[in-house]
Amino acid sequence: MKVKSIRNIRIKTKLLFLGGVSILGLVFIGAESIITARQINQASTEISQSWVPAIIIAEELNTETSDYRIKEFYHAITHDQETMDHLEKEMMAVRDEIDAAFTEYEQNYITDETDRELMENARAYWDRYLEYSDRLLPISRGNDNEESLKMIIGESRLLFDEASGNFLKMAEFNRLGAEAASVRGDQLYARLARVKIVSICLIALMITMLVIYIIIAIDKPVKAIVEGTRRVSNGDLDVYLPYDSEDEIGILTDSVNQLIERLKNIIDDEKYLFREIGSENFEVKSTCEQAYRGDFAPILYSIASLMSRLDIAKQKKEELKKRLEERVAAELIAEKKLAEEAKLAEEKKLAEEMQSAGENTTPDREQAGEETKKDGSRTMDASDEEGRLS
Repeated sequence: MKVKSIRNIRIKTKLLFLGGVSILGLVFIGAESIITARQINQASTEISQSWVPAIIIAEELNTETSDYRIKEFYHAITHDQETMDHLEKEMMAVRDEIDAAFTEYEQNYITDETDRELMENARAYWDRYLEYSDRLLPISRGNDNEESLKMIIGESRLLFDEASGNFLKMAEFNRLGAEAASVRGDQLYARLARVKIVSICLIALMITMLVIYIIIAIDKPVKAIVEGTRRVSNGDLDVYLPYDSEDEIGILTDSVNQLIERLKNIIDDEKYLFREIGSENFEVKSTCEQAYRGDFAPILYSIASLMSRLDIAKQKKEELKKRLEERVAAELIAEKKLAEEAKLAEEKKLAEEMQSAGENTTPDREQAGEETKKDGSRTMDASDEEGRLS
């Protein structure tokens, strides 16, 4: 399948393509923003729902174990059995809270094996501490304060320090995890910002180039059409509009070129026809009858009708001229005939006069003969003159 050049795509399609690119660009930026925002939200959720609660539990474990040790220390130094009973109840409640905290941490907030190992170590040291505490409390209840204090500041302290240290390690591990998640969120945000900037720049550049191209593709040929039609309106038909595309502008340009060519052919043909008509050639034919299409057809019909009427007028003129010539010739012949008849009548009259004069005397006859000769000469001269005039 032949792929059309962008120049040959219709203007509507070009504008739709520009709009499609803009929409796709916005969709891409929006999708990238949503994906990155979701990742940032996951990092934030991980911090707020995993790392921070784990830190809180680890710190609460450390605090509650400290509370337990404080109560245990009070138990070792007091001598009041009722106080001891009350302290033991509180210590058992603290134990239950610590066990619940361990269970919650293990079920919900362990992230990897390192975290699990830290939790198990802390619990192991705490269990050892409780075992030692279970041996210490009966001694304290027996009011052996010296022995109980010795146990508290001795091995009990070491076990407590180990357990407390592991709780602090758990808290530090989760704090570092929260910081890492925060850094990851910052990195995601930075990546989102970079991607947005690059995407916006690329899409803006693409849209700008398309807009500039479409403006040039429309503005330049339209200006050429305006200039060409202005020249045509001023009578200049030596105009050709170059534009090699198949869009609406190209079709319009081609139509204008065809119109100019038809006008030029029609005008040249009319010059030729009227020149031949001026030479009284009424049988001349148009050299481009195909140009007289549509509303131009009546022009050729009018010219043909004019030639037909002029041809008829010419024939009538020639016929009238011929009749006039024949009439003039007939009149000349009639005048000549009348002149000849007049001449003959004159000669006959002279002959009769000469005959009657012959009967007179000789002198008179001679005199009359001389006069007759003179008159005859004059008559002959007059007849010759009339013949020449005829």
